[in-house]
Order: sequence, then structure tokens, then C-alpha cells
Amino acid sequence: MKGFFCWISWLTIWAVLAAGCGKEHSDGQVDLRLRARIDRLNKGAFMNRFEDPHLSINCAYRAVDLLRDSLPNYHDGLMRAYNNLAFGYYMLAEHDSAAAYTDSVVWVAEQPTVNRLRTLRRNAEVERVIAQLIQVRLLQRSCRIADSYQLLYDINQSKVLKRQPDNYLYSFAQMEYFITSLTLNYHYRNSALASSSGTTLSEDTKAAMRQLLSEVETARQGLMCDYAEDMSLNYALAHSYYRLAATSQSDPSLLGKAYDYLDANAKMLAIPEQGCIYHLANVFQLQAFIAADTNIQRETYTQNARCRKKLAQLMHHTQRIYATDTSLAAPDYGLNMFDVSTELFFQTADPYQHLGAVVAAAEFCLQVGAYDQAYNYYSMALEDTTWHDGMAPKFESMLYDGLIRMGYSTSADDNARWHAREMELLDLINHNESADLMLQDRLFRSETRNQYYIQTIVVGAVFLILLSVLVVLLRHRSKVLRREKRALQLAKQQDIERIANVETCLSVMRHDINPFLSYLTGKNLSPEMRQEVLNQLLRTFANIKNWTNLSIPSGLQFQASVFPLGEVFDSVSASCVRLHPDVELIFYPTTLNIQGDQQLTEILIRNLVNNALQHTQRGNVTVLAEVSQTDNRFVHIKVNDTGTGMDSETLENLFRADKKVQTSSDPDAPHGTGFGLILCKYIIKRHDDNTLRGCRIWAESELGKGSTFHCLLAGSGNEG
Repeated sequence: MKGFFCWISWLTIWAVLAAGCGKEHSDGQVDLRLRARIDRLNKGAFMNRFEDPHLSINCAYRAVDLLRDSLPNYHDGLMRAYNNLAFGYYMLAEHDSAAAYTDSVVWVAEQPTVNRLRTLRRNAEVERVIAQLIQVRLLQRSCRIADSYQLLYDINQSKVLKRQPDNYLYSFAQMEYFITSLTLNYHYRNSALASSSGTTLSEDTKAAMRQLLSEVETARQGLMCDYAEDMSLNYALAHSYYRLAATSQSDPSLLGKAYDYLDANAKMLAIPEQGCIYHLANVFQLQAFIAADTNIQRETYTQNARCRKKLAQLMHHTQRIYATDTSLAAPDYGLNMFDVSTELFFQTADPYQHLGAVVAAAEFCLQVGAYDQAYNYYSMALEDTTWHDGMAPKFESMLYDGLIRMGYSTSADDNARWHAREMELLDLINHNESADLMLQDRLFRSETRNQYYIQTIVVGAVFLILLSVLVVLLRHRSKVLRREKRALQLAKQQDIERIANVETCLSVMRHDINPFLSYLTGKNLSPEMRQEVLNQLLRTFANIKNWTNLSIPSGLQFQASVFPLGEVFDSVSASCVRLHPDVELIFYPTTLNIQGDQQLTEILIRNLVNNALQHTQRGNVTVLAEVSQTDNRFVHIKVNDTGTGMDSETLENLFRADKKVQTSSDPDAPHGTGFGLILCKYIIKRHDDNTLRGCRIWAESELGKGSTFHCLLAGSGNEG
């Protein structure tokens, strides 16, 4: 029988895949009507998975047929249909067929064609997780706890369910993960929890259980799925809180939490279109477990106000759904709960639940001495042909143990056969429990080792971060020091320039005043000439303030304007005094305009003219201006004299503030140190900084043949 179902499953898979290879369909060419029909069939299979597994399987097969014949590349529909088939066969306890279809989902999800598109790949990842969760449930039922825990652990480590929690498919998968995790950890996996009596839990286990319940309840708030899935998760939470309450009698609120979830299910089941025998049976059976658990006294839920209120609501809802005496005051309340839940489970198609319900009810009957009812339950189990050997090792072993203990058969052969089978099953269960303990030990050591590695990595990362911060701080400090050094160097250079400029201005003032003093001390000076010299001297002293400001780099603001150069020539011509009567001063008329500072330009030309007059004994000093031949944006000013001239060394150092030059052949002359020319260089620089970046000053001279000083200043409107 098992081989037949496996053969049918794989035949279906290969038929769909073969059809897909023979047709050139793409996702963009999918017939939307067929796709919608497949989606409706898959939805029908999904919605009937608890109430009518046979109908669910039929809908899923019809979807597979359409996929095989018409839409072989609709991979989302194919994987959904396979998962519906797997869940349907799980509900019928046909575990081999269920396992075959979960394997099929995993295989399809790994195909390159499925992983080609991002959206398709994401859906495939979730469908694979859903299939793996069904595999975990199958392993749980077979008592292969170590394998099921390992698979659940791998699902958790994959982080697939944490990537898109707002998606409906992800919500369903996440809820299935919570249900599977709760039932595995606190029902199947812990052998102490498998018994309704004598349950004990360590404080560490209870703390871990509380933490898991808290995580599930927090995450569950953002998940949305169908009402059947809500009821499944409610039952898993209620069952877990009941188990925790059984070992934590000092906290009655835990049982109240269990009743909260049971009451929520009862309210949903009271709605006609949401009625489901499977979930209704779970509600009654959990209440039966609570009544049967010797660790929970009846006073716990009858005297506690919250539990009593929830229990009354639960009884009210269930009485409306199923007509039976569910009153808490009934003398056989626990027996009634088991009787109702067992009858309901036998109305479902799940033989696994048939056997589990009968065994639990018969065990409680033996506990309270209701042997006739226990005998009837065991008879139901032996007469039920839907379950088979190996389907539920735990329940099957409990069945044989109960049959032997109550003396169900007087036949020695029956008892020997039951005992042998029980021992065989217990060996299997014990072997799996040992494997589970070994797995937990291995995982614990692995997690401890991983924590050590993580701590080492964290310490290393912190060290690297600190080292990086230190390097950054050192680099920043180095940059700051370099900036401070440059600032100090600049300040030092400015101080040097300032000192040089102060010395220059003082020397210029002496340079400008000395000629007048020479005139004033002359014995043959006419009164008219003496008065003119005095007037020139007064004007020189009036300019001392401006010259002093020039000694500070930022002292004199550059007043930019466009002015006629002829006005400057006229002003300078009127202020210059010839030291020698044999020297003629000639200013050639000009109509050119200058862009710059008129006051500084006047100081510039006056210094150049005075410098020429001071070094010329006879001949002439000429001043002319023209548009530059190399660049018509500039005005070329020339001051030419027929004086003593300069050698090459003097010419080279002429405009340098750090070099004092002797421009006169007479070392005792009151003028001729060249500081007036340094001031001229400074004025040109101010123009260059504020105009076209092309202003400059230079000199041409030959010893004994005179000198020519050239200035380039920015012109304005002279190009035409």
C-alpha cells in the first residue's frame, strides 16, 4: 500500500514535469483564466484541509491535472497543489504519500527555472518551508524526535520566515512553524509531558517554555491567515499553557491563559460557516486532559474567578454546538469530556486521532475505575481498521499496555503478542529519545562553541573598531597639527611681510621727504621754489596715514573702480618735484581707462616717477601708456629715464622685500635704497589679486644708460 502511493505520487510529478518540457510557455503567456481556475482549486483544497481532507485532496489533484495539461510552468500553483496534497494525506495518516509530496515540493523549489525570477524564488522558498514543516509533523508522529527537531532547527536557521512577514503565504508558514515548534517541544519531544500525570519540569525548561510562548504571542499579532489556522495556533498555545500550569500551581493565571485560547476557538466554532469537527474535538479533548490531570485540582479552575468565567463561557459555546451535559457540576464531567471528544474525533477521517483519542479516554477510565467504559474504548481501537502498525508508535504502545493492565483478553497468546509488540515499540521510542538527547547535547556544544566564536569575533571586532578609531583620531590630529603648522608658517610669513612693509613704508617716507629736505637746506632757493617744496612736503605728510595702513596686509581696503588714467597722470605731474633743473618730466596724454584702485595707482606712478627723478642728473623722464600689444585687456604703462641705470644684480633684487639694494652709485646719498619700488610691487599685487590676475611690474636697465619701468594694469573699455 505504501509503495503504491509513492509510485502514484512520483508518476504525477514526472508527468507534470514532462509536459512542462514539451511546451514553450512563459510566465507572460499564462492563460489567466486557467490560472484563476487553478488558484480556486488550490484555495478549495486549502480551506477544506481540516473539515474534509478527501475533498481537499480531490481539489488538489484537479489542479495538478490542469497544470500538467495546460500550465506546466505555473510553478507557484504546482507547489501549492503538492503541499495541499501532502497536508491532506497527513490528515488521513497516509504518511508515505504525504512524505512523497513534500519531497516533490522541495525538489521543484530547487530547480533553476523556479529560481530564475526573484518573486518566484521567494514563493518557492516559503513553499519549501511549508513542506518541511509537514515533514516535521510526520517525523513527530513516528516518534523520530531527533530528526524532526533537527529539521525544525534547520528551518529556523535558514531565516526564510523572517524576510517578508506581511505576506499572506509567509503568515501561514510562520503560524505553521509556531504550531509545529510548540507541539514538538512541549508535547512530543519531552517524554514527561506525554503523560497526563506526574509531569515535572525543571526551572530552565519552564523559563524556556515561557519565553517561547511570549515570542509566539508577540509575533502572532502581525500574522493573518484563515480561521482554521487561527484555531490550530490557539489550540497549540492553550495546550502549552495547560502543560505549564500543571507544573506551576503557584501561578493560576497560566490555566486562565489556556482557557482564553480555548474560549476564542469556541467562539469561532459557534459561527456556522466556521464549524469544524476536528477543532471542536480538540476543544473538548483539552478540557478532558485538564480534568484528568492529577496535578490540576478541580478547585484550580472552579475557585479562580478568571478561569471560572472563561470555563463558563467555554461550556456555553460548546453546549450550543454539541448537545451534551458539559456542566462542570456533573459527577462524571471528565468522562463526559472524553466521551464527546472521542466521538467527535471518530467523525473525522484521521485514524491517528482515532487511536490517540481512544487511548487517552481509556487511560482516564482506568484511572477513575470505570473499567466497563475503558473496555469499550479498547474495543473501539481494536475494531477500527483505519489505523495500521507503525502509524503512531506512542499511541500504539499505550494501547497494548492498557490492554494488558486491564486484562482485556484472557488469551495468553494475545497478551504475549501485545507485550512483544509493546516492547518493540518502546525500544523504538527509547532509541529515538536517546538520539534526541544526543542531538540536544551536540547542538548545545555547537551553540556553546558558536557563542565562543561569536565572543571572540565580537572582541576582535571591538579591538579593530578601537584601533580604527585610534588611527582616525591620530590622522585627524596629524591633519590638525599640519594645519596649525601651516597657519604658524603663514602667520610668520605675514609677520615678516608686515615688518618688511613697515620698514619699507618708513624708508619710502624717508625716501620721499629727503629730496624736500635737500631743497630746503639749499642756500640759493628762491622764495617761490621754497614755498612749492613746503607745499609738497605737507602733502607727503598727509599721505603718511595711507602709507602706514599699507604696512598691514589687510589694513587698506582695495577700492575697485574704473577711472581715467589721464587724471592720475595730471595729479602725479603736479606733485612731483625735479631735483635737477636739467631734467625734463614729460607725461604723454592718454585717454585710456584703468580698472583698479585710483589712489593706489596714483601712489604707484608717483613712486616710479620720483624714483626716476632721483636717479636722473640730466636728460628726461617720460611717462606714457598704451594698450598692451600682447593682451588688449591690459594697459601697459612705461616710466623711462636717462639716469644712472642699474647692474644685473641690482635689477634682479629690485622688488624683493628681503633684499636691500643700493640703486645709487653714491652710498651716502639720502635716497636710492629701492624701498619705494617694493611698495610699487605691493600695489601691483593688490591689483592682481582683485582684477584679472595678470597685473605685473618689471624693469629694464643698463648701467649708465638709464632705466625703464613697466606696469601692466587691467584696462576697461580700451579694446576698441
